Amino acid sequence: MNVFSMISSILGTLAITAVAVAGTPNDTKPPTSAGGSPTATILVSINDQTPRQIVSRGIMDDGVLRFVGEHVDSTQGFTLAWNWAADLDPMGNARLDGEASIRNQTGDRHVYDVRAAFKLDPVIMNASAVGGNVRVTLEMDANGGALDVPAGASVWSVMLDEDEVKRLHPGPFMMGGSGSGNAVADANFGAPYPGLAAPSIEEGFQVRHHCRLTSGDRAVFATDLVVGGDPSDFVRRREVERPVRVGDAVLERRVIRIGSSSSRGRSISASRRGGNRRPAASVERGVQIKKNTRKPRTGSSRN
Repeated sequence: MNVFSMISSILGTLAITAVAVAGTPNDTKPPTSAGGSPTATILVSINDQTPRQIVSRGIMDDGVLRFVGEHVDSTQGFTLAWNWAADLDPMGNARLDGEASIRNQTGDRHVYDVRAAFKLDPVIMNASAVGGNVRVTLEMDANGGALDVPAGASVWSVMLDEDEVKRLHPGPFMMGGSGSGNAVADANFGAPYPGLAAPSIEEGFQVRHHCRLTSGDRAVFATDLVVGGDPSDFVRRREVERPVRVGDAVLERRVIRIGSSSSRGRSISASRRGGNRRPAASVERGVQIKKNTRKPRTGSSRN
């Protein structure tokens, strides 16, 4: 289910406790309109129950837009934490770089589903491009643990509006170990970033983390995602019914209609920012087990 379409149906029906940094609280107000503070809409569910909504408001930290927070659910026994740096302007490529984590604080194994949605400005008509790399880390206690998804699901995926464009670590997939330590799985796509041709974007993008996680363990999802397109297809969000197209070299403005028919088969050139910030990892289904003697912290999870 698409996060953007879930906002109005969920908002106001659930009580959420969330903590953000720098005195900027998260709340359950809807995302702000164009020109307001950027927001990330997070949906989290356990065992396929009705998802809970958290709205994380972006803060500027040394010139970088960051979404940072923590949601502690003492009833369901889990902690969700997130720390992302974001550039939501696709001019020169938009980017999401950071991580989210889930800690299972119960005595049983549970299925967790986390989706985070971000709105672009300008949006991208006709066609876009995506690419990036993902690292999944399982932090296990002394009893060991496992992270898995069944066939038909995936540990990580990215959606543009309502279109799922890429899955990584598809099921059946499992990683784990028999004692205290970390298991790590890397994957990437669309190199050089962004190199995977994708549909137009009328709202934004969302990333999804989905897995079954053992008791007492923590799953960390590190994402470096790049979204771009042809600047001639960029449309600035405005408080009018029809936005204006952003010109390339001059402030030429042409009015176009959102939702017009589009061609989605055009390829896009590589990143104008000089490629990825981290070395690209190989696409792997294997798992590397790193043992250590330090038991991961219990309780609150902070990035």
